Amino acid sequence: MAEAKDIDNSLEFLRYFEKNTENSDLGTLIREKLSLDKKFLNLLGCQLKEEDFKIIAGASPLKSLSSLNLEQTGLNSSGLQSLSASACFRNLENLSLANNNLDDEALFFLSKCRALTLLKDLSLSSNEIGVLGAKVLSLAEGMNNLERLNISYNRLEPLGIKSLADSKLGRQLTDINLRDTGIGDEGLKFLMQTPPLEKILTVDLSDNSLTHEGMEALARSQVFPNLKVLILNNNHLEDDGVYAMAESPMFAKLETLIMHNNGLTTDSAISLSTSKSITQLKTLDLNNNDLRAEGVKALAESANMKNIETLDLGENKIGHKGAEALAQSPHCASLKSLRLNNNNIADQGATALACSTTLTQLESLYLENENWIHAQGAKAIAESKNLSSLRRLVLALNAIGDEGAIYLANSHPLSGLHFLNVAGSKLSPRGEDALQKSTALANLQVLEIV
Repeated sequence: MAEAKDIDNSLEFLRYFEKNTENSDLGTLIREKLSLDKKFLNLLGCQLKEEDFKIIAGASPLKSLSSLNLEQTGLNSSGLQSLSASACFRNLENLSLANNNLDDEALFFLSKCRALTLLKDLSLSSNEIGVLGAKVLSLAEGMNNLERLNISYNRLEPLGIKSLADSKLGRQLTDINLRDTGIGDEGLKFLMQTPPLEKILTVDLSDNSLTHEGMEALARSQVFPNLKVLILNNNHLEDDGVYAMAESPMFAKLETLIMHNNGLTTDSAISLSTSKSITQLKTLDLNNNDLRAEGVKALAESANMKNIETLDLGENKIGHKGAEALAQSPHCASLKSLRLNNNNIADQGATALACSTTLTQLESLYLENENWIHAQGAKAIAESKNLSSLRRLVLALNAIGDEGAIYLANSHPLSGLHFLNVAGSKLSPRGEDALQKSTALANLQVLEIV
């Protein structure tokens, strides 16, 4: 049956699917999920059958797609075989196949697709891809423009990362997400033997059971000479791993370093504060470690903090002394976002932040959960002329009460706030009403009180 050549409106679009398929509902679904210019199709969470993927593969109304999201659609190797054999990918720049049932066989079909020449962004996260699948993908010849690959939550293991790193595909990538792929320390040791991946700017190695041994191996290599973003959440690097990083010239261009939950102590903060290579950071996130006030003081006194705009030191037992060290730091003047959740900074710490003459550029301040801030701390923040740039303030799960809420509601220095969260902070209807009817917080767009 001849396919429609020019489909400009929804009626003709539906007629195409009525003529070419037995499933007219699929046409209705696709029309609802397709952008007006027919370039973006988002089928996230729509459960499709194998036959549906064959129809999509041959549908001429979809020939202009530049972005296709097939996450959580039930896609398996048979469905991907149909898609890969068609021309439906020929204009795609973004393709997400995450959270499906794709295995190594599916990667074989994808690697043989000749229509992915424009693809820049590919997500294969949360599938059933193993070592063989990584090897097959590394041999793909039709993805010459691919820049960003998300293959997280698969089982690549050390040999899988070795295959990707040794490949032409690996050498053209700028961004690779390897979170929870089982690569371990052995995988990082393989990278020591790999020629420099000069285009890589961003790497996520979170949840890979990495220890200081793997990081020491990586730090001795030159595999990522231009790395700008490194994410290492939920590993076991500990202080020795951070010391190796801090001494490595490979991280000299690093701008973002994120290391939640790595068993870091004051010594890690000292290593970062004295590092002669990691000096260009704009984002530093060390949430859920054990830096204590002494570690924060070391960071605050370091000129390595001079460019940092986003700092997260939540859950580090820093207390009010840690908050005071940040407030008094001459090197934190560039900070725009500061998070100190779960740190017991108390009213004394909140007051120090409010009185700081260097934190005047802060736009976001997160002091939620177990900081034991009461009305006094809320009053200091509400009356602070130094925090007039704040657009986002989070005080959830503290104890500011109605008195603190009223101070905030009457705050003219905080008139620029767009977002305020005081949920779980012991407010009664009186305090809630004061905030909801505030005229001082004239620009408030979102208020979270429950």
